[in-house]
Amino acid sequence: MLLRRIAALGLTALGIWLFWGGLQAVLAFTSRGGDLASALFEPPTSFIRLLGAALIIIGGAMAGFSRPGGAIVSLIGVAIFTALAALMALAGADISLWLDEVLFAVAGIGLVAFILTLRRD
Repeated sequence: MLLRRIAALGLTALGIWLFWGGLQAVLAFTSRGGDLASALFEPPTSFIRLLGAALIIIGGAMAGFSRPGGAIVSLIGVAIFTALAALMALAGADISLWLDEVLFAVAGIGLVAFILTLRRD
């Protein structure tokens, strides 16, 4: 269906946006003299964000091309991204640090739910 492909395209675009945001944070840290391992794993928020966004991109592209499993891969990516927001909130981080993740996770959940409810072509 056309609507499923549009939702998959929107999910892929969301994943690209999220990946770019995570990559910018890593690049900013490393440009100031930090090493890549510290940028990704101390704390691991950048790694978790990049992993979740990459799975959203891959799953959205798979769903857009009507490949089986694309919605599930996207669902895993969105779940990882949602877990990131929840972990940041539970750790007591300032709301300005995790509110965007919550909003993007809600958008991702909505798009994945839409893709899962529509049949493939």
